[in-house]
Amino acid sequence: MNNNKKYRLTLLDYVNVCLQSFGDHVMHIVFCPQKPLDLPRFRRALRLSVDAEPILGCRLLYSRWKPLWQRWDTAVLDSYDWCDEQSAADVDQQIQTFLLQKMDCCTEPMVRARLIRGATDTVCLNVNCVPIDGRGLLIYLERLFGIYNRLATDPDYRPVATDMERRSTRQLVPYFRWYDIVRMLFFALRNQWIDRATAHNWRFPYTKEGELDRVFQHYQFSPATLAAMTKFRQQQGFSFNDLILAAFYDGLYAIIQPERDNTFCVLNTYDLRRYEPAGAPDRVANYSSFVNSNVSMEAGMPFMTLVQRVRAAMAERKRHYPGITEGPFIWPIFHFLPFGVARFVVEKLLAHRGEHIPVLTNVGVIAIERLVLDGERIRSLVPYAPLEYPPKLTVTVATVGDRITLSVGYSRSHFRPAHIDRLFAHMEQVIVAMAEGETPLQEVAA
Repeated sequence: MNNNKKYRLTLLDYVNVCLQSFGDHVMHIVFCPQKPLDLPRFRRALRLSVDAEPILGCRLLYSRWKPLWQRWDTAVLDSYDWCDEQSAADVDQQIQTFLLQKMDCCTEPMVRARLIRGATDTVCLNVNCVPIDGRGLLIYLERLFGIYNRLATDPDYRPVATDMERRSTRQLVPYFRWYDIVRMLFFALRNQWIDRATAHNWRFPYTKEGELDRVFQHYQFSPATLAAMTKFRQQQGFSFNDLILAAFYDGLYAIIQPERDNTFCVLNTYDLRRYEPAGAPDRVANYSSFVNSNVSMEAGMPFMTLVQRVRAAMAERKRHYPGITEGPFIWPIFHFLPFGVARFVVEKLLAHRGEHIPVLTNVGVIAIERLVLDGERIRSLVPYAPLEYPPKLTVTVATVGDRITLSVGYSRSHFRPAHIDRLFAHMEQVIVAMAEGETPLQEVAA
């Protein structure tokens, strides 16, 4: 592999570089294998994984006109401490400490791990998410596990590198017709106008003063909740996202208590891989964009009504290829302007993302049956969202086995932990109440 080669950033890479101004922009996974981890082999697997996925073995190189990705020298990658080892009585504190480590894609490789030896092994994995999205992280994790297992029988194994050119959403262009572009431009302008009107209608309560007191928090629904959701969805024809997003709306409303009835906006991630053939989901890349849903809400409205409105709002946006509506506007900014100027403009455009518009990202179903180490399925896995600087609020949803996990990174000196607890508990309560035939209102968690 040519370690001196430089690669252009994709459009979504550029956007994620700008988003670093609003948060740590690191994704995290904590998992527990059934068997003790072979640390030298795991370190080797991590090293080979950045050859298999070359973007993760790159650094961000700024220049006067455009930044570029450049592969680290082989000597740097070979000498990097991919995974340290800790023994700790307080495993939770060790996890929290490691998750809060900052990563800089300009000065170090983009993958780092920690093995915590206790009664059982716990592995923490941090990955810089400037070049990949949440789904890309899960694809990477499966490939990492595959390399680790292969090394057990073939110590000289070398994985085949993926094609860097196929990371770009330019791969989507052949699947659209010329009149699709016209339609996207029209609805993008219309949607921008609507979103500007609804973006300031609510904000999660926070304190403006104080130093950052960073923390990660997660909450897991009981297995019975997912079973009840599945049964209810099959009976009523709702999607998983309809119920989760509606519960997020309902929890926000209960905590914020808006002064009057209004139309409120939530930003939801959107996986662009669905536009490509079946092979596309195996790509480690930035392929997630976002779509705003605008839903009118009134005090005391039944949750079932809210679910129906959320479904209609999402369907309306998705009907017009919402995931790439911002592309035609942002691409010329990065293409024709010096990056410093383009970054300033785009950061202004993104300033209220997560602030007046809370964010719900759904990385989807994590196929835990495919996450096997040394012949044994891992015992548990918890993904954690990137930490956002207040007043931005971004919640990540993932389904692992029979559990739904909500996670968030925030500052305790700016957001009240009790509000985060209440939001997560409320989301489960309203879903359970509906699935059991009740008609829950926004006062459920009051």
